[in-house]
Amino acid sequence: PPGPPPKAVAFGNHPLVTPWRRSRGSAPGGAWGSAPAFLSFRRLLCLLTPLLASPAHAAWDSFEIIQWQQRDAARLTTLRQLGISAVTVIANRDGSGTPLEQQTAAPRATGLRWYIENIATDFYSPYHQYTRGKPEHWRFLAAQELYRANPDDNTALFRQPPLADPAWRARIGARLRDTVRDQKRYKPLYYSLGDETGIGDLAAFWDFDLSPSSIAGFQDWLRSEYKSLDALNAQWGTAYRAWDAIQPETTRQAMRRADDNFAAWNDFKAWMDTSFAQALRFGTDAVHRADPDARAGIEGAQIPGWGGYDYTKLAHAVDVIEIYDDGENLPILRSLNPRAIPLVTSGAATPAALHGLWREVLRGARGLILWDEDDSIVGPDGVPGPRGQAYAPVFAALRGAIGQRMIEAEPWYDSVAILYSPVSFRVRWMLDHRAGGDAWMHRSAEIELGDNAYRAALRDYTAALARMGLRPRFITPEQLAGGPPAEGVLILPHALALSDREIRSIAAFRGQVIADVPPGQFDGHARRRVAPPVPATLVPPAGLARVLTLTPPFRVEAPDSDVDTYLFRSRGRRLLALHRRAPGGAAGPVTVHLKGWRARDLVTDRMHDGTGPLSLTLDPVAPVFLEISR
Repeated sequence: PPGPPPKAVAFGNHPLVTPWRRSRGSAPGGAWGSAPAFLSFRRLLCLLTPLLASPAHAAWDSFEIIQWQQRDAARLTTLRQLGISAVTVIANRDGSGTPLEQQTAAPRATGLRWYIENIATDFYSPYHQYTRGKPEHWRFLAAQELYRANPDDNTALFRQPPLADPAWRARIGARLRDTVRDQKRYKPLYYSLGDETGIGDLAAFWDFDLSPSSIAGFQDWLRSEYKSLDALNAQWGTAYRAWDAIQPETTRQAMRRADDNFAAWNDFKAWMDTSFAQALRFGTDAVHRADPDARAGIEGAQIPGWGGYDYTKLAHAVDVIEIYDDGENLPILRSLNPRAIPLVTSGAATPAALHGLWREVLRGARGLILWDEDDSIVGPDGVPGPRGQAYAPVFAALRGAIGQRMIEAEPWYDSVAILYSPVSFRVRWMLDHRAGGDAWMHRSAEIELGDNAYRAALRDYTAALARMGLRPRFITPEQLAGGPPAEGVLILPHALALSDREIRSIAAFRGQVIADVPPGQFDGHARRRVAPPVPATLVPPAGLARVLTLTPPFRVEAPDSDVDTYLFRSRGRRLLALHRRAPGGAAGPVTVHLKGWRARDLVTDRMHDGTGPLSLTLDPVAPVFLEISR
């Protein structure tokens, strides 16, 4: 239940208005009076119902601010007054924890909602979960040690539990069903399938999963990837006589190849990403079956890379995803699935941390989880601490008019498409590490967060476009294979691997193709081609501004180009947000060329008639929001 609206508070140079309350008017009427038209509408509705019913739960009506650590009723009352809207409760897995009815007593008494945490972490995060007296990833360390001791024993590469194991799926499905049925009447924000999920330890590299159920799934999946067994053998350079005889190529084997044919290795890595996404989708569907209006989610989503973090597959596996915004995963997620609900976590309220929070909101975050181990938001005495006081005006904005507009806003994409290519990432990793031989067996999740040429190109092209005031849309290899993109510019960051269909789409593309290296050096399964077949203008990210003729709809001038611009569609108008690229520093003047458009500051309600440039002074932490209209 919503609490009383917070009073207007001062923030930076602007007073933040009290929360805007949406009036629910009737939808515009249509011409459905005649019987044929009405029957056609009914037929259309019947066809669309299955599509509309599935993620109807993805509607998220307000910016949610969630306290993670459990608090008593007195502190929850103060937290609610600060703007916190929900709390975390820990799942009672298989009857081994505190009953949910007991955990939810305090939030129910104070009018707060909750989400249910860690329902199936033992299935989705077995190699990164709390164990008393041991590091969270001790099971992953044990698997590494076992394999290093005897690399010929593939049982060290069996994931426990396997993602496709029917007994485990039955167990998890029943647990999710029972949890949702028990909590359905309270309408939790979402049901968390697991925290810090991954095939292994987060985004660590490993050859999981060679267990029998995974290999059987891999063999079935290959039938959909290849037209025939002969086609697979030709691609892999093998001589299998039956589908059920196929075995994946391990990293040790792939690194010893002399022909740069990584197809068998790459296909298994792609299968494991698919298997992980399918397992998450299984949990999401179990939640939806128990309550069609419920949402399922995960937390701790990692940088694009290993461990199941192929966002072409992950983006549609759950409804809610708490994400560590890195490697452009948040913009990628928003491009691939605009209905996904991204959350971020905040652990401090320093100016730099609050600046980062606003940045996440502008990049698509729709909720916030508060990590407060030291009681710095509200102390044991129920009094807000310095951190809570610093949060208060930001929470008032996010729970008020600004947050509501951002929830409703849709990103405005300029005429630039960027290819997000997981297979190119895998090829780059193999080329970088095969010289090290078995050294990969020692790599950790932290090491895998490091940069490589693929990640740098993706990030730097995006940053170069941002400096030009342009907002790209990310596309997948499957989307590119379906035909040329509608944009006028296609950027291929370190696109080492392209399928034949992708190459045909690029050849048919009538716009500008830009890349940092010759694209398509490998095919879509990671087998090296004789010669790169894709013509492209080779321009490093630093030189992008010299070759692009695109201009943003509204030009912004700022000292040292230190301002990021974000453009949205909102209530039939454009919403322009301006935010300092880095927090702090001297507040320099910013000039916005509106080209005859009017602008209204959503915070101060001041109008600019558009007859000349608009001059602004930005707050060192908070953005300015301008509603643009004719």
